[in-house]
Amino acid sequence: MPSSPLLAARWFLLPYAALLLALSALLLLTPPQTAFFWVNAHHSALGDWFFGLFTFIGDGAFYVLVSLGLLWVRFRWALLSLLSFLLTSVAAQSLKRLAFTGHPRPVSYFETHPGFPTLHLVAGETMNGLHSFPSGHTTTAFSVFVLLSVLAPRWGLAFLLMAVGVAFSRVYLAQHFVEDVLAGSALGTGLTLVVLGAGDAWLARNPRPWHGWRLRGRQLVRG
Repeated sequence: MPSSPLLAARWFLLPYAALLLALSALLLLTPPQTAFFWVNAHHSALGDWFFGLFTFIGDGAFYVLVSLGLLWVRFRWALLSLLSFLLTSVAAQSLKRLAFTGHPRPVSYFETHPGFPTLHLVAGETMNGLHSFPSGHTTTAFSVFVLLSVLAPRWGLAFLLMAVGVAFSRVYLAQHFVEDVLAGSALGTGLTLVVLGAGDAWLARNPRPWHGWRLRGRQLVRG
């Protein structure tokens, strides 16, 4: 792994920081829910189909598959990936269910706050009522893609676009408000960088032979 996760992931982190600041300013300067309805209102049959599928990239199962796939690269990286997944998942779910347990999702919020435009809901999408903040799918997506941008730096911008696509899908599908996905993106990115920095340093101080192992087909190889 590169010596500095921040440096390696710069093509992910620099445009992400600019986007985060811009969207945060937008939320502060516009009326509540304006950004949400702008996203939710720009829908189409193709968008319903695409984002209904794309949103699953933010599911924990995708992260597990990535972690397993890294066994064919280095066991060390697979371990750090799994640790990042566990930490970000526990953090997001703890915030949802302990700190912000009553935070309503869009469908529940607008049922009790009339006067807003009609929500666009995608057929077949299961709508949840509570635990909106932060977005768990967005937390997972930003975590896995910032991790991959550290391992493959030249793909950083492409990985950022993938993570942003998942965040966009959560608002498009009326599962979350924009502030939910912004918080999830910061949570996933920040905690993953902590794991990669501190975890990799700890592994370097406590080397084990298996750190350099990887799978080749069904065989275990070193280096």
